[in-house]
Amino acid sequence: MGLRHEILYRQFLASAASKGRAFARGLGETERNYCFTIAFNTPWIIDVLTKAWQVFPTGTRLVVIDNSSKQDARASIEAICARRGVAYFGLPRNFEANPSRSHGVSQTWAFHNIVKHLKPDMFGFIDHDCFPIGPIDIAKRVGRKIGYGAPLHARSSYLYKAAEDEPGWYYWAGLCFYNFAAVEHAKLDFRNRLDIGMDTGGGNWPVLYSKHPVGEFEMARKNRLTVNVGGTIADYELYDEVLFHVGGASYRSGAKSPDYRRLLSDHIWNTYLDGTQDRLVSI
Repeated sequence: MGLRHEILYRQFLASAASKGRAFARGLGETERNYCFTIAFNTPWIIDVLTKAWQVFPTGTRLVVIDNSSKQDARASIEAICARRGVAYFGLPRNFEANPSRSHGVSQTWAFHNIVKHLKPDMFGFIDHDCFPIGPIDIAKRVGRKIGYGAPLHARSSYLYKAAEDEPGWYYWAGLCFYNFAAVEHAKLDFRNRLDIGMDTGGGNWPVLYSKHPVGEFEMARKNRLTVNVGGTIADYELYDEVLFHVGGASYRSGAKSPDYRRLLSDHIWNTYLDGTQDRLVSI
């Protein structure tokens, strides 16, 4: 990406660092397991996620890190978090225009400026549009391993292999959790590494995944959940039978329209979240 881009990246990681430390102190020491999500311009999704966290036990405290580029979205997301008692932190302005890299940079900022000061037992990240539809003990999924997440393999894995000749792989940035003690001193980097065929989260291959046998990591299993909303059928990703990923839709007909999204929101609330009476924002 060039020297200028690397300078901007390092400047961003250093920006608002003192606010990150103060935020970590404010989270306290009673909770030992944390789940961070990067919000981006979609309040209705954060409304779903924060409600799902109330309905279904996960054994983690949810924290919203807001990377939204629109001020009205930030205001709405902050208000949702306040209503639901969810910790909220607004990131400084992100220099990245590419959504994938912007997301990865935000996660990297959160790790170095919040998590490393928080020093939890376990922490991780979930996509803002990936939420539980049943109970899940995330810390138990991590167990004694280094991490738990949804594995992806490099599209050009022959370019970069571990010492054991394992093909390059990484956790999807939208579902990745870690034993903090195992990664505390790693220079985690959640950016993509397209040069070695890896999307967001791939920057952790050279600094973490390549240094350990793959058996030291727990892998989430991915299935498909077919949803029929108003006659429109779409397949969604479902991880370990309990984490529903809205953004992972394979659309069959018309599922990208605003009308469909409104119907999908109604379907999610009525099917999984005990009805729409607690919905705070509409699409």
